[in-house]
Amino acid sequence: MWIKCRAKVIVLIGVAVILAAAAIYQNTRPKEVTSFVPEFEQAQSWQTTEESTEKGIEIPGYSTISIPADTRNVQIELTNPEENEVYFQITFLIGEEQIYQSKLIRPGDHLYDITLDRALEAGEYELTIQYDTFSMDETYSPRNGATVNCILKVT
Repeated sequence: MWIKCRAKVIVLIGVAVILAAAAIYQNTRPKEVTSFVPEFEQAQSWQTTEESTEKGIEIPGYSTISIPADTRNVQIELTNPEENEVYFQITFLIGEEQIYQSKLIRPGDHLYDITLDRALEAGEYELTIQYDTFSMDETYSPRNGATVNCILKVT
């Protein structure tokens, strides 16, 4: 009898540990970013030097980005693929209005939490994502860049 009771206690403790671990993981795991589309396009070089035409720059592609309404602090994954050999500066434009501009992003780095220049009302906006690129030497010389058009859903 004592052995059966002890076995039940051990099983209940095991189940409790598994449930606690699952709850901890659920609350501490990285937040899922649904706006990032892991597709990359080859940017066409605007410069004609041998260096810039030999190796292109990987540009992340987005079709839709979703953010909450009436807040400036949003979560969007912005990345500079590690294959690149340039810094990225990413700018969000709605029409001609700039609503966000990143700091320089090194190859392989990501930004997740960003602060918009202003909060947006609910609705759908045509968003232009402008990628400006800069050399990784001390001159930070402008390199080629690209723009990506997508839909910004504000809910």
